[in-house]
Amino acid sequence: MIEALKTFEYRKANSNDETDILAVLEEVAPEIPVRLDGQERQEKIKTIIIECHGSGKSWVAVDVDAKVVGFILARPDVHGDQSAISIRYVGVRADSRRRRIFSTLVEKLKANGVPLTASVLRDNRSSMVDNLVKIGFTKIESDARETRLVWSPAVK
Repeated sequence: MIEALKTFEYRKANSNDETDILAVLEEVAPEIPVRLDGQERQEKIKTIIIECHGSGKSWVAVDVDAKVVGFILARPDVHGDQSAISIRYVGVRADSRRRRIFSTLVEKLKANGVPLTASVLRDNRSSMVDNLVKIGFTKIESDARETRLVWSPAVK
């Protein structure tokens, strides 16, 4: 039997989403990679989730049951261009992939009309660099640890 095409709702992340975001992040953690073992690492990632949704820049995709199936954690870029938005983490549950959730979440950030920045670790196994390049990001720097990318809005 073929699963019916699911539709998703997109909205800004809020404090009620923290547990669901963490659950999706735990599922995709090996691909990113991010270590979530131990109390200290769990607390650190929870702090990042709270900080990002508190910035008003993060988004979630929810299914018909209001369960988070994807997220993009972002905040103002504190290291570079202060008007830019920095993407910290992106994740989509395996059973919800190939439905344009990732690209739609990035589009929500692009709608702010400011540059977007992202850093992708070298050992990322989700093809994140390629996926970001496909949707308009440009590689700006690479080293042994990570690749940094940027998307800039068209000048009007």
